[in-house]
Amino acid sequence: MSSSSKYEIRLIVKNDYEQVLSLLINSFFKDEPLTRNLQVTDVSHFSNNVIKTCLNDQCSFVAYDTETNQIVGVCLNEIVDRDTKNENNEPDEKLNFLLQIFADMHKKINIFDRLNADKLLHIFVISVDKIARGHRLAACLIGKSIEHAKNLNITGAFAEATSVYSLNCFKPHGFQIIDELIYAGYNPEYLGNMNDKMYDRCYLVARTINKD
Repeated sequence: MSSSSKYEIRLIVKNDYEQVLSLLINSFFKDEPLTRNLQVTDVSHFSNNVIKTCLNDQCSFVAYDTETNQIVGVCLNEIVDRDTKNENNEPDEKLNFLLQIFADMHKKINIFDRLNADKLLHIFVISVDKIARGHRLAACLIGKSIEHAKNLNITGAFAEATSVYSLNCFKPHGFQIIDELIYAGYNPEYLGNMNDKMYDRCYLVARTINKD
């Protein structure tokens, strides 16, 4: 699936490491409202760990410019099961706080029970460079990820959509809102000024994946 003749999408490979790292540091974290609001700056450790995990699981995708071979988008996914233990041990306190938001969204709902699955695809990070926006690349990356999950016999997927814009990328692919967390209510001290309706909450979204 590609959104235009200029861009194509493929599985991530080890040689993509440096370009993906640059995209996360220079685009994703700078544009993400939560990280901007918290003024998160120490992202190298987190970015390196996420990319390594996703490379190992071999279910992530990149979008690239066919003319320059430059990576302009990435969907970093991981495969998680019921026994996966998520521990926030990032050296940056603000980044740990951000990850705790996601962890707390799952305390009320067991996503594995909800989807009746023991193994799920977690769509963790989606980033598209400004130069390539407007071509539906985020939605295309999600679509490719779901298609690939079918081949891996994964029967469900979930994500934490951090804004309405992010949510709108998941909806066309059958994701439903399972729960939501309003930032200002969660922590007025750190997130009280996040009251723009497009960015004021995080959505836990999920869907089942059925083989055709």
